[in-house]
Amino acid sequence: MAGTSDGAGARGASGALDGPGAPGAIVDGRPPRGSVPGGGAAAWVNRWRLTARAYEPLWRHRSVGLLTRGAFSTARELKALVAWTAPAAGAEVLDVGCSAGLYARTLAAAGANVHALDASRPFLVEAARLAARDGVSLSLVQGDAHALPFADDRFDAVVVGATLNELADPARALGEIARVLRPAGRAWFMYARRAGPLGRPLQALMGWGGLRFPAPDELDAWAGDAGLVPIQSEERGAVVLALYGLGRGAPDVAATSPSPGWEGPTPRRNRRFNWERRLDGEGEG
Repeated sequence: MAGTSDGAGARGASGALDGPGAPGAIVDGRPPRGSVPGGGAAAWVNRWRLTARAYEPLWRHRSVGLLTRGAFSTARELKALVAWTAPAAGAEVLDVGCSAGLYARTLAAAGANVHALDASRPFLVEAARLAARDGVSLSLVQGDAHALPFADDRFDAVVVGATLNELADPARALGEIARVLRPAGRAWFMYARRAGPLGRPLQALMGWGGLRFPAPDELDAWAGDAGLVPIQSEERGAVVLALYGLGRGAPDVAATSPSPGWEGPTPRRNRRFNWERRLDGEGEG
């Protein structure tokens, strides 16, 4: 990952970023070279200025509509993002793989303090430009999702857009997301899911470029291993929206399967059941 930093950034003794850099600056939070898995062709293309400049107007504002054949729109996606993550004024939010900052700007406009992280410097430059255009403030960090440069229990919410489809090691990245979340924190994901038999040859071809298309139960498994439990999900054609919470302090795992529709208990399903009980205020006392 090439590029230099506009701002030094404040680092604690552990090397984690303690605070934002100067307004408009890009803080260098990159891990040591070779310490994280490399990306494919998609990551390489993301380093181009032209890609960063064209991404939102030519693709991002149209992608959800195209992938859902018009059944869902980017406007509805952003409305769900704010509603599901429910950022309070002043909430600390991290946008992992922010690209040109669409999620970051949306959440900043809702009153959150947003840290926007991406491996690509040109995308962060574009995110800074669009944030200035929209009159919102973002803390910009060049870093890697597999080694987040933040302390434990740092954020009220972490959001990840289609970057999930570009991660070389999603399980490791989800572990990092869980680490930086506060106990009551939430993690939002939007991604393109594994296609049916007709679409899989195309997805396999795209895999040569470093793209991955997980099934929802695969994401559930990675999340469960990281200590994240499902709260809410919605499938719109090829697009999945999913919200997870941090399972710390949840009630004990149920002894039996919570629903006849689930054939036998599994740790993941029982963690989900107990998390839902916790949200509803049941099973306390």
